[in-house]
Amino acid sequence: MSIETKSAYDELPTEHELVARYQPQFLARGGDHLVYEASGHPDVVIKASTYKIKDILIDNDARGLPLDGVSDDMRASLEKEVAEKNAQIREYRKYFGAKHTLAEHRYLMQVPVSAEVLQEIFKNDWKGRAVPPGAASVRDVWSAVAVQKKAPQIEDTNHVGLYFGGFLEDRRQASSPGEYEYFSEIFEHGGAIQPEDLEEFFRLQDNPDTHALRDLVLRAEQDPELKKTTIDFLLAAIHFANETGNILALAGTDNVILYQENGEWNYLLVDAIPLQNEPILTAARVARERSENNEPLNQKEGGYIMRARNFIRTINGLAAALEVEQRVRF
Repeated sequence: MSIETKSAYDELPTEHELVARYQPQFLARGGDHLVYEASGHPDVVIKASTYKIKDILIDNDARGLPLDGVSDDMRASLEKEVAEKNAQIREYRKYFGAKHTLAEHRYLMQVPVSAEVLQEIFKNDWKGRAVPPGAASVRDVWSAVAVQKKAPQIEDTNHVGLYFGGFLEDRRQASSPGEYEYFSEIFEHGGAIQPEDLEEFFRLQDNPDTHALRDLVLRAEQDPELKKTTIDFLLAAIHFANETGNILALAGTDNVILYQENGEWNYLLVDAIPLQNEPILTAARVARERSENNEPLNQKEGGYIMRARNFIRTINGLAAALEVEQRVRF
């Protein structure tokens, strides 16, 4: 998540009731979300889904509906998604504990926007969509909104991010023939992992620019308390994945962090819940079985497998590097 001091996202309609009441200040755009803080509420952040804003606007435009509304069937679908996401949040807090997660609740509601905000949201849209005609005058749009406890630990420059960066599959063209398949086999199916395989793990799975995973392991080997906390996280993540069939989103720099408080290391899931409501590991297992039976997979199923594989390799590789025997099972 990149912090921005001033941007088009600050250009909200001052006459809007919510803007006048809460005086939202833009903090960052992180993945799907626009993140704001509200005056008088220093302990929380408000995160609006850009994906939902775009989906609803495009749907309204296609149906000839007012752009500041939402169709009945889309609203029913989104309300179901929001309820499922709130249940998912409760599940994560159950497995990792309140100490390691942030209190959060999702809502479906209207949010204030401006022409400047919408232009930024649609910029470089991966589906090639553009702001619908007539949207420049819109002051309200529907979105899924998260109200989450603020994580001041991120502002501590000494915190450590646990992440792998971009998906290996997007970088695999740099690997030699058969290398990716061998690497995946070793790290996705448990069992003993040799030192030379760990070197491949850091070379292939780690972020190629920051080397975050290698740096974390090297630092943990020099700091017993950091090592213990990292192992505690790995054991919790392995247990969670194997029991629930879900994963953590570990691509983002600060989705999971380790930080010191009063001289003691701790870990925190800041933004580690995947966008998808389905248990990704379970869905990936089903898709993999279909693929092994030579059944064609759609883009969504391929995405499940990619996300599951990167999570499994990251967790199992770190576990092996820190001499943890447990593994995520694919």
